[in-house]
Parts: sequence; structure tokens; C-alpha cells
Amino acid sequence: MDYTLTLQNFITLFGQGFSDGAWPSLLDTLFYAGIAAPITALFGLLIAYIVVRQQFRGKKTIEFTTMLCFAVPGTVAGISYILAFNSAPIYLTGTAAIVIISMVMRNVPVGIRPGITGLGQLDKSLDEASLSLRAGAMRTIVYILLPLLRLAILSALIYSFVRAITTVSAIVFLVTPDTRVATAYILNRVEDGEYGVAIAYGSILIVVMLAIIFLFDYLVGESRTARSKAKNAQ
Repeated sequence: MDYTLTLQNFITLFGQGFSDGAWPSLLDTLFYAGIAAPITALFGLLIAYIVVRQQFRGKKTIEFTTMLCFAVPGTVAGISYILAFNSAPIYLTGTAAIVIISMVMRNVPVGIRPGITGLGQLDKSLDEASLSLRAGAMRTIVYILLPLLRLAILSALIYSFVRAITTVSAIVFLVTPDTRVATAYILNRVEDGEYGVAIAYGSILIVVMLAIIFLFDYLVGESRTARSKAKNAQ
């Protein structure tokens, strides 16, 4: 092995244009994760709202069932998606939709826990006051709860986006040449013995994820600064 420092691996990955090399898989990964992250956050928030704010029998069962997504191994989940969506009336195998669904369902607990924690800190009198002024449940969520849960939503977006980019176990069963993702591309390079190329791609993913985390942290920091200024003004 030649361990001399070189940029040849990066040139091999990203020096062949946007239609070849690692560019298609990187762009597809960012696209899929960009769709899956907000769906995960919003879906998790809605489930958290039902669990925390609504009173009905079986509430704990719903919360426990959503947490099973973490308990099921990724390989089992990937094969289950293939078996479930490989025939009519819902045929999604080999499409981008099944990849996004996998990213969302694997990370739903990430969206639920911040929502439950955030809603637990908000007094129910806010909901009651909104409803007493003839605002519907959806209007209450949009105009009252969502602004107060901004930090919880942002944390869910960050974590679900990073998890979607780095997911491996379930995705490897679902990707095709038309729906390539970064982790599958790296795994293929390792199987071919191209460790330098795989490590170079992994370093690019680290930089991309750090940039996204810093971006969301900047947005959260602005929110904290705004609240701090408002408190000092009072």
C-alpha cells in the first residue's frame, strides 16, 4: 500500500462531471434526505401532539409502537420493504419513494421524542385559550405550538437529516442504479478494495454534515439571541 498524501481519490470521485463518479449518489442522497427530514419532523410532531395532548385508550401503545422502529434491525426492515412494496397495488421497489419512506420510518422516533419533551413543557392552558377563541386544532398547532416548538423541530431536523445521509442497513436492499445513495456507493468501493476512494467519500460526507449542523445551529443561535434580547429589554 502507498500511504503518500494525494488528492487523486477526490479527483476520481468528483472530477468526472456531475453525471459520473460520486456526484449522482451525493446529489441523490442530499435530495432524499432533504425530503425525508421535514416529513420526519412533522410526522413525529403530530404523533407527539396526539400522545401528549389527547386523552384516549391505547395512547401508550401508540408511543411504544413508534419506538419499535429503533428495535427492528435495518436488514429486516429493508427486506420487509421489498416484500411489502414489490407487487400491486403499491409497487415501489426500485423507486426513490421507497428510499424516502425507509429514511422517514427509521427516524420517526427522532421526531417524536423532541416533540413530546417540548409539548410537555407547554401548559395546556395555551391550547384551551386558543380553542376558547374559536380557533381549530390545526390553527392552534400552526400559530401557537409550532413557534414555541421551534428548537425541538430544528433538533429533529438536524438529527433526522444526518441519520438519513448515513443510513446503511436498510438502504442497501432498496437502492438501484437509478436511486443511488452515498453510503451504498461507499460500501461498493470497500467491497472492490478501493479503500482510499471510500475514505475520501466518507470525509466529504463528514464535511457536508458538519456544514448542515452549523447552519441549523446558526438558526437556533439566532432564536436564542432573539429571546435573550427580548428578555433583557423587559
